[in-house]
Amino acid sequence: MKIVEFLRIPLFQRAMLGAFLAGSTLSLLGVVVVTANLTTIRFALMHLALLGGAVALAFKLPLLAGALGGIMVASLILGPWAERFKIDPGMMSAYLMTGSLGFAFILFYRAGVPAMEVFSLFTGGLLLLNLNDLFVLLFLGVVVLFVFWAFYYEIELFLYDQEMAEALGVPIRLLQTGLIFLTGLAIGVAMRVVGALMVDAIIVIPALTALSFARGLKEGLIFTSLFGVIASVGGLFLSMGADLPVGASITVSAVALLAIVNLLKNKFNFRRRS
Repeated sequence: MKIVEFLRIPLFQRAMLGAFLAGSTLSLLGVVVVTANLTTIRFALMHLALLGGAVALAFKLPLLAGALGGIMVASLILGPWAERFKIDPGMMSAYLMTGSLGFAFILFYRAGVPAMEVFSLFTGGLLLLNLNDLFVLLFLGVVVLFVFWAFYYEIELFLYDQEMAEALGVPIRLLQTGLIFLTGLAIGVAMRVVGALMVDAIIVIPALTALSFARGLKEGLIFTSLFGVIASVGGLFLSMGADLPVGASITVSAVALLAIVNLLKNKFNFRRRS
C-alpha cells in the first residue's frame, strides 16, 4: 500500500495527529530534563508509569489511566514528600526504578496478563489511539505550551542561574516539583505512543539534538519541537512504508536525526576553524 493511500485511513490519520502532538509539545520537557540533569528522576518516573500500566493491565483498567496514576505517585514521592521527609531524590529514584520493575513483572505473572498485552505496554500503540487518547494528548500539549509561555523567564532562570532565581524570589522548589510532575505526565502519555522502552525517543532525544547547537532556551525549545515532529511523524511514515514496528521506527528516526545533526555540526565547526 502506498503512503498516499494510508493518508485516507482514519486509523492512520489519528496516529499521525497523535505523533505530531506528542513530537511538537511533549518533547519540550526534554529540554528541562537534559538541562537540569533530571536523568535519574526521569528513569524513576518512567518505571512508576510502567508499574501503573501493569496495575491497569492486571485489573482491566485503561492503560493510560494506570500510567498517569503511577506518575502522580512518583511525582509526590520525588517532590514534596522527598523534601518534607529529607529523602535524597537520587537515592529514592534508584529504589523506585528497581522496585517498580520487579513489582510490575510480579503483577504480570500473578494476574496472568497475556504476553501480547505486556508487549504492547513496552512498545506502544500509536496506531491504536482513539479520540479520547487524542484529547488527552491535545490537552496536555496545550498545558505544556502554556507553562513555557507563562513561566518562560522563571524556567530560564531555574535552568541556567538558580542563585539569581532565588535572589529574585522565584520559588525554585515549587517550580521544580511542577516541572517534574508535568514531565511525568508527558512520560505517561508518551508510553501510549511509543511504549515504555522508547519514551526517550519523544521526551529526550529531540532535546539532545536541539541543545547540541542551540543558543539559549528559546532556540532550544523551537528546534526541540521541530525535531520532535520530524522524528515522530517521520518514524510513523517509515513504519508504514517499510512495514516496521511504529515505536521502534520513531526511535530509530530520532537517533538518526541526532547523529546527522551532530555530524553536520562537527563538519561545520571544522570548516569554520580552518
